[in-house]
Amino acid sequence: MVQASPQEIPTIAHTRAGKVSDEILQSVQDIATQAQNGETLTTAEAHLILLTMPQLCEELLHRRAVMDLIGTAADIDNVFFLHGQG
Repeated sequence: MVQASPQEIPTIAHTRAGKVSDEILQSVQDIATQAQNGETLTTAEAHLILLTMPQLCEELLHRRAVMDLIGTAADIDNVFFLHGQG
């Protein structure tokens, strides 16, 4: 049996997942939690994490930037918190 060199193994260059739905996001969270708990992942589960991670990080970074902008742009001198809030 002839072994293929790494250069001969077909790959899909620059793959990227589309929009990550809430259902997929829940699956990614469950799978990642399993991995953190030392459980062995299937190849498909590992690929799901790798395929969706860039979009999830991009969304989180964007959300953080928006929240920072809102926090710095808001004039909190005119905000009155209800009892027990803030």
